[in-house]
Amino acid sequence: MDNQAATRHVIINALRKQGYELIERSDWHAKPPSGNLRESHWDYQDIVLHHAGRSYSCGAPSIEEIQRVQAEDMVRSPPFDDTGYHYAISCLGEIYEGRDIRFTGEHVAGDNTGKIGIVFLADLVQAGEAYKEEYSRLSFVDKLKNLGGILTDQVVLKHDKPTLEQIRASRTLCSVLKDFFNIKRLGGHREYQRLATNKGRACPGNLGMDIVKLLRSELRLSDPGA
Repeated sequence: MDNQAATRHVIINALRKQGYELIERSDWHAKPPSGNLRESHWDYQDIVLHHAGRSYSCGAPSIEEIQRVQAEDMVRSPPFDDTGYHYAISCLGEIYEGRDIRFTGEHVAGDNTGKIGIVFLADLVQAGEAYKEEYSRLSFVDKLKNLGGILTDQVVLKHDKPTLEQIRASRTLCSVLKDFFNIKRLGGHREYQRLATNKGRACPGNLGMDIVKLLRSELRLSDPGA
C-alpha cells in the first residue's frame, strides 16, 4: 500500500475514533470514475465548503442524495469524471466519501489544485442570494434568458437549516483533515469562485456561510484571500 492510500485509511480511522464511521464509496454504491482522475500530489492547503443546491433537501434519504450528486456531476456539460467533491455531509451528520482524496477534485471552476471539497447535502440558500451573487452580473440579454431562475430566486419559500449534527460532523472532519494536511485556509465556494474567475456564486448559501465563518474561527484558519 502506498503512502497516500495508507493516509486515506488513517483518516478513516481518525474519524472513527471521533465517533464518525466514514461511509466509503463502496458502501453507497458509487459508480467508478468515467476517466483518468488527476493525482492530487498531496498538496492540500484549502478546504472549500459547498451546498448541494436548491433541488436537494434534508428530508430526502441521504444515500440517494449523494448518489444523485455523483450522477449529476458526471452528466453535466462538460461532464466530470466523478463526483467533484471529496466528502459530503448529510443533515443527520453522516460523513460520506466522495472522490478519493488521492485525486484532485472538480468543485471550483478553474482552480481545484490543493483544495479539498466538502458538500452539505442540503439547500442552504435564502431568497435573493442567487440574484445578488450570480444574476446581477449578467448582461440584460442574459438576464432575460435566465428570467425564470431570477424570479424563482426572489421567492424562495423553503430551505434547509444547518443541523447541529451537520455542524458537528463538519467541525470534526475539517479538524481531522487539518491534522493530516497543511491546511491554511477555509472558505465557501462563493469566496473561492470570485478569486478564480471573478464570477458570482450563491453556494454554499448564507446559511452555509454561517458554518464557514464558525469553523474558520474555531479552527483558526484564514479566509481564501489571505
